Amino acid sequence: MSMQMKSGAESVRWVVALLLVIAAGVSWLLYRIPPSVGRLPGGFLLAIGALNILLHRRLGRQIFAWGHSMSPIVARFWERGGETGAQLLYLGIGLILAVAGCVLLIRSA
Repeated sequence: MSMQMKSGAESVRWVVALLLVIAAGVSWLLYRIPPSVGRLPGGFLLAIGALNILLHRRLGRQIFAWGHSMSPIVARFWERGGETGAQLLYLGIGLILAVAGCVLLIRSA
């Protein structure tokens, strides 16, 4: 039982670390996009983020299943986080993109 809990905690740490890297990249992009661009980039990020949030379970299941048929490196990458980790990753990406879209929409108003 202890090994299963440790494995679950490892998968959450892996997902959180990956989400921090993604959030840093999106923050850098937000900094680089000028406010004069308009509302289109913000609306696009908000829409993509909302779709990721709504479909995170399905997307996580699909990518986890596809990961087993890919190269051993990719398969180990997805196996490390598990199906729940993949779903959590897509949920986190959706939240990051939705927040980034809202920031761009507010900034361009």
